[in-house]
Order: sequence, then C-alpha cells, then structure tokens
Amino acid sequence: MITNNSSPRGRSLEKDFKRLIDDERFHNIAIKCSDGETIYSCKAILATRSDFFNSCIFNESLESNNNLLFKNINSAAMKVLLEFLYTSNVEGLITVDNIVEVYYASIHFDLIDLQDHIIESTRKFSMDKNVDVGKKLLSECLKYFLEKTYDTQIPFATPEFNIWEYTLAKFIRKVIQNETIIERILDKKSFSMCEPQEIEGIKNHSTPLIKFINLKRMDGEEIEQHVEPFGTYPTQELKKSYSSILNGRELGFIRGVPIFRWKNNGSSLKISVDGFTVEGNGLVKPKSVLGNLIFKGKGVYEWNILIEKLNNKVYIGICDINVNLNENDKVYHGWVLGSDGYAYHEKKWKRCCAKFKEGNKITIHLDMKNKTCAFSINNNKKFVVSGWQNIPSQVYPIASLGHTSKLRIEPKN
Repeated sequence: MITNNSSPRGRSLEKDFKRLIDDERFHNIAIKCSDGETIYSCKAILATRSDFFNSCIFNESLESNNNLLFKNINSAAMKVLLEFLYTSNVEGLITVDNIVEVYYASIHFDLIDLQDHIIESTRKFSMDKNVDVGKKLLSECLKYFLEKTYDTQIPFATPEFNIWEYTLAKFIRKVIQNETIIERILDKKSFSMCEPQEIEGIKNHSTPLIKFINLKRMDGEEIEQHVEPFGTYPTQELKKSYSSILNGRELGFIRGVPIFRWKNNGSSLKISVDGFTVEGNGLVKPKSVLGNLIFKGKGVYEWNILIEKLNNKVYIGICDINVNLNENDKVYHGWVLGSDGYAYHEKKWKRCCAKFKEGNKITIHLDMKNKTCAFSINNNKKFVVSGWQNIPSQVYPIASLGHTSKLRIEPKN
C-alpha cells in the first residue's frame, strides 16, 4: 500500500484515512492470510465498513477476536481490500496480476462496490489492444480456477484429465499462434515440430499451473499416453503418480462432488432443458436413461435422485458403459435398487427392505475401489448391497422408469 502524507490533516477525508492504514498506533487486530503474511488493521474501521468483519470481530463464540485467519485470501488481495475499506478508492491498485484474487476477496467479504470497481477495471483491460494483457488475464483466471478447485467439495462436472487437456492447449496457444501446428502438436502428442525456444516458452507457462492438476485423478493409460509425452511434469512426479496407481492410492477421477445430467438417447423419455429431470410420458413399458458422466478410477462417489412422481416401479443405480438399452425384454439394466425395496442385477434380485415412494430422496454411494454400491433413503439407513461382486471398472448412472414417473438429479452441496 502507498501512503501519502503530503497534505495537511483535515483537508481530505480519504487521505486522512489512508494515513491510518500504516499507523501502528491504531492497529488492534491481526489478519493472517493464505500466503502466511500477517497484516494489521483497526477493528473500528473494519467493523464499521464491513458486515463480514463486524460479525467476526463481535462474535462471542470466537476464542480471539484480535486474530483472524483467512485460508483462501492472499495478502496482496487483502491489502487492496483494506485500502478500499479505509478510503473507498482503489485506483491504480487493481492490476492484471491481482484482479482475480481481489475479485474473489470482494465476493468473500460481500463488498458490492468493490466488485463494481473490479468489473470496470476488467472492462478497461479487455479494451487494451495489447494481446499479452488479454492472455495474462486469461492465465490468471485459469490459475485461480485450478488452485481454488484443487481440493474442492462443490459440485463439479469435468474429469481431471479433461482439465489437463484444456490447460495444455492454453499453454501451447500462449506461445504458438498457428492453429494448424497446435492441432498437430495435440494430435501427435509431441513438441517435436516446435523450435527449442517455443518448447521452453510452453514449459515456462505450464510450471506455475501443473501443480494444481492432480495426476492421481487420472489412470495410468491417460498419464502414459497423453501427459508424459509432453515432458511438462518432472520425472519424479510421474513416478509418484504411477506408484500411487500401482498401490491403489489414486484418487477419484473428478475433483469435488460429481454432477451429471441425463443423456438424450433418442428414447421416448422426456428430459428437461437443464438435463436434470427425466419423465416418462406415453410409455407402454419402462425405459432406461443414462447419466452423461462415466464413473471410474478408485474414488468414492455419491449422487442424489429425487422421486418427483412415482407410478408403478422405478429403478435407480449403475450400469456398464457398454450396456445395450435396446434389449426389449428388460425393464431395468445394471445394478439397481427398485422402488419395491428389492436390489436387482440381471435375473437376480434380493430383498433390501428399502422401499421408496414419491417425494423421497435416494442417495447412491458408489465405491469404485472396493467395487461396492450402497443406497440410502432420505439420508437414512445407508446399506451396501451384498453379492454385487462384478461391478465393472467404468459405469454410468442409470434410471429406469415408466409412464408418468418423474425423477430429478439433485446436486449434492
């Protein structure tokens, strides 16, 4: 932060408050940021200017109101935020390097006016004819996305491998502008047609970001065929990933909580515009519908299905990715729980005493490491279906329903 002591006190409220930022006589609260730096400030100003800080400072349940810790806000963003709280002015402080973090901080602390300043700054940056500024801003956004979602538990729809593919293409396009060459690089999985300085440039751009892409969320084939050939990861990091796979320590293929939509496979089932709801209208016999996400790897995954309407039976569960939904003699496919309380697979069924009805929420608990599938109804009585020993390494979510029944995917929070 820059302080300005050139004007006499009392002439400018903004300048007077700007002096207070670094005046240790008024510091009575310590704010520790995600990068380990501690910033000191004044409780009275923070509490007066921010509802968030007011709640923190006067929260009697906290052990200490004089020390605050923010694990997701770095010191650079916090300094800009404090400058805004003290002076309402951040002119010259928002840059391409810090704009993403500052915007995240403004959302975290619910500072609407600061968000308006940032949006205006973004508009100005986007109008800059300097191509490097635009690329830098996009890179900062990508870095923020990768870092903030690395260990997230929010709903997420993109497998880690697809994140790698997208990020790799961004690395390359920052250095090479010829789309034909870029396509050849991605197709051949090699930088062999690049100049040495281009390869160095791509690796320099990739270094700050690859640590936020988790190889433990990919399978061995993806790493060997699509990651290793580019040489962007250190050999030691690749060895650790292969070792994790061999020893069964790999993670789920997707960061966060998986989210999917129903696939329109041309059947007579009606799927909503957002893809979350499926309804059987005018059906003579039950039809099956797949989710658009393949579950694989060694993770543990959960998703909810809400029974909005129930007529006769519905079946909910998982199936092999090579399932044939056109087998007319079947009313269900895969490994499923029926609304009658029975678990079904092929021509076998087992009573589970787990009937569900209209309005119920069914949670599917899929453990791909131990190859087990469990169900719970309205968050109660989670039970593993014993005897399902042949669950394949890749499965789709599936549901089978008849005339007028209606199911909705309910994202887990």
